[in-house]
Amino acid sequence: GLSNGGRAPKGFKRLLPGGKVRLKYAYVISCDEIVRDPETNEPTELVCTLYPETRAGVTPEGEARVKGIIQWVEASTAAKVQVMQYDRLFKVEEPGKDSGEFTDDINTESLKIMNDVIVEPSVAMDALSMIDRIQNSSTEDKLYHSALTYQFERSGYFALDSSSTEKNLVFNRVVTLRDTWGAPPAGGRGGKAEQPKQKSQQANPRKQGGGQAPILEDARRVALRAGTILEAGPHPEADSLIVCKLDCGDKNEAGEAEEPRTVVAGLAGKIPYEKLTNRKVVCITNLKPAKMRGIESTAMLLAASDGKEGDDETVELLDVPDSVPNGELLSFENMDPCEPDGMLKSKGALKVWDRVKSKLKVNENGEATYQDDDTERKLLTSVGPITVESLKESIIG
Repeated sequence: GLSNGGRAPKGFKRLLPGGKVRLKYAYVISCDEIVRDPETNEPTELVCTLYPETRAGVTPEGEARVKGIIQWVEASTAAKVQVMQYDRLFKVEEPGKDSGEFTDDINTESLKIMNDVIVEPSVAMDALSMIDRIQNSSTEDKLYHSALTYQFERSGYFALDSSSTEKNLVFNRVVTLRDTWGAPPAGGRGGKAEQPKQKSQQANPRKQGGGQAPILEDARRVALRAGTILEAGPHPEADSLIVCKLDCGDKNEAGEAEEPRTVVAGLAGKIPYEKLTNRKVVCITNLKPAKMRGIESTAMLLAASDGKEGDDETVELLDVPDSVPNGELLSFENMDPCEPDGMLKSKGALKVWDRVKSKLKVNENGEATYQDDDTERKLLTSVGPITVESLKESIIG
């Protein structure tokens, strides 16, 4: 900004005049001009160029990947809601310990009320539907507003408030994304806060400030496993689908191998059947089973795509090293081990996979990655990374 002479802070990857960023889930844009208020000199509008060839995470050949990714909501179609940002009621763990009066330690910023917050229209539609269902529900099948929950990106987890009406939707923050409770204040010559010891956090992970359990990242809730396609053939009722038998390493309570899973995939005409049989693949094993033209699919294959439509699309399955055992739970680089849900079947749980899928990409080295904001994390097996044969800078789904 003008206050620092237009110099970008070190490591700043967001939008700058003449720079580029990616709008999350959408396109790359560049900032051409900043329109400012003539009196206050505050920015009121950004004039930008959109690059349509960058849709869905695609980086055109010969261009460098844009590192900055920003969250955004399209304002002209968005809905406005009220947000109640709750935080801890007290500033310290033991109120009144030092002064003898607990009210001295009340956090005066424990509630921030934000009006006219814009959200995706689907959020408002879900909220209105929930209100209607509550109004028409019986006492035996009682519904609560708080059953409707969302993660507002970079803010926390929010639930619909019982005071919500059709004209005024209210969401309460129930959990923050990052817990900084008990962190010592910045100090020392560098002004940096002392980092908490990792060992003490792991010794009792549930006992954090305020009694809140740690947040499990979306990526760690999805069961990405290694598997082997035992056989593959056409779907009897759909030309665009194939039916596979997949060994995902499933075992029963006695430790005995279970029957292979049936997987229906839209890969007909994309990959020859002979290249599918006996191939190691990445599969998702905790999605709710779904019937596809009469055949129930109990897992999902992960593949890379160049993002083109119809017959022009090129698709490649993710490659898993042959020595990786079937059923091995994959992990993400520099992230704690995955702790998958038993099954992602509720509406909110299914959105977990939607969010994770939107961040899965193949990088310039042909490696499958999870691109969480400005951090790229490789998808790993016990013997190395997951890769793709030839598609680079492509999407995964």
